[in-house]
Amino acid sequence: LVVASLYTLINLLGAAAVQIIPQRIFKSDFPALALVVYDILFLSTLTFFSGGVSSGLGVLVLVAVAIGSILVSGRLTNALPAFATIAVLYEEFYLSLSAPQLHDYFQAGILGVLYFAAALSIRNISQRIRLNDIHALTQAAELADLERVNRLIIQRMRTGIVLVDQGNQIRMANQSARALLGQILESSPAELPEELPEELERHLMAWRKDTYLRIAPFHIREDTPEIRVAFSAVRGEDPLGEVTIFIEDTGEIQQQAQQLKLADLGRLSASIAHEIRNPLGAISHAAQLLSESQNLDHGDSRLTDIIHNHCKRMNNVIENVLEMSRRNPPVPVKLCLNDFLEEFKTDFLETSKDAVIEIDVMPRDTEVRVDRSQLTQTITNLVENGIRYSLEADREPFVRLEGGLDARTDRPYLNVIDHGPGVHPDQLANLFEPFFTTGSSGTGLGLYISRELCEANQARLNYHPQQGDGSCFRITFAHPDRITA
Repeated sequence: LVVASLYTLINLLGAAAVQIIPQRIFKSDFPALALVVYDILFLSTLTFFSGGVSSGLGVLVLVAVAIGSILVSGRLTNALPAFATIAVLYEEFYLSLSAPQLHDYFQAGILGVLYFAAALSIRNISQRIRLNDIHALTQAAELADLERVNRLIIQRMRTGIVLVDQGNQIRMANQSARALLGQILESSPAELPEELPEELERHLMAWRKDTYLRIAPFHIREDTPEIRVAFSAVRGEDPLGEVTIFIEDTGEIQQQAQQLKLADLGRLSASIAHEIRNPLGAISHAAQLLSESQNLDHGDSRLTDIIHNHCKRMNNVIENVLEMSRRNPPVPVKLCLNDFLEEFKTDFLETSKDAVIEIDVMPRDTEVRVDRSQLTQTITNLVENGIRYSLEADREPFVRLEGGLDARTDRPYLNVIDHGPGVHPDQLANLFEPFFTTGSSGTGLGLYISRELCEANQARLNYHPQQGDGSCFRITFAHPDRITA
């Protein structure tokens, strides 16, 4: 009774001490080894006072040895059954001295064999479990790393990917999908849009009814790029379950096709322009010499001026065509938009002192990644057009350069706004076509070249009607950290 009471009291105190002792102490095997040795000692003592192994309490030592084989690792595991066997044999030997009729060495020996057998068996099992746990943890860590890599790849993909459930609720959407759908959220990049855009959901519902349906390219809104979508069921061929939506910007596909077409067209145009340039130079030179003649009357002199002016105009057209054909690929660099526009304004006003240019970029640290010289050429074309049409409308030669970040797409933009008469709705379809002009002296290549330069830098140039008079041409740049080479 004393031994059992003391054993119970020490166990209770040990349970309380475990809550106080720092956890780092239990990282080694020695605390577990000490607890098992303590159990073996007290249980062997109880067996002795209960009449030896014949009382059946020796089996409790077997439980302590088995648990110790799980808690203790390495060679120390072999010491536990040896210590338990010695303790049981010793208590039987001591019992034979005080009460010879109670001792049983044979049963004590059998228990010793059981101790070793249990220790070896459980040690092998625990080692296998421990190795399996380590392997499982390693695989879990590798899978977690792989999942993070996959998520990073999906987020950085230029193809938009959206995962929706059977109720068309969005479960996952990467950054490109948000940009193409015009649903960038300022609050948190991890926060998902509540639902699909109405136009996209309508096409998804039609596809769920007919999986062979081909969806034509469409616009989510007027201010978003034209997109092409494809649907794929997540689980087998079940279109009513979860669906993955792949979204592609058709503008990039059209740009690649147009680049291939323009490459051949550019070489042809360059050869034609070169052939025209030589006789045109001869005509211009002959007209200049003819104008210096003293025998010309006023009417003939006027005709030579007309020849000279039209030769000069045709030479400008040829220069633009040659420039398109030999244009070098862009070398994009990251620029602070506000600082770049301030430098542009200073340089531009040196040659156009009457012009008024107003700059407003918010936030001030907005950055773009473009070819500096090509951006300068594009803005120069747009500003010169704005000033010219403002003057033709008998208004101040004013241009406003307004920049910032689009909250829906997270892309930087630049608006070039003038006080001209604006573009008539009937002319919008042909506005960016080559050689289309509404002026009497223009070549019709300025806006076309500007759009080509923007597309070469993965940007878009569009016209936005203004309230009342005036024009607004918007350059929507690619994200400065996600532009591709």
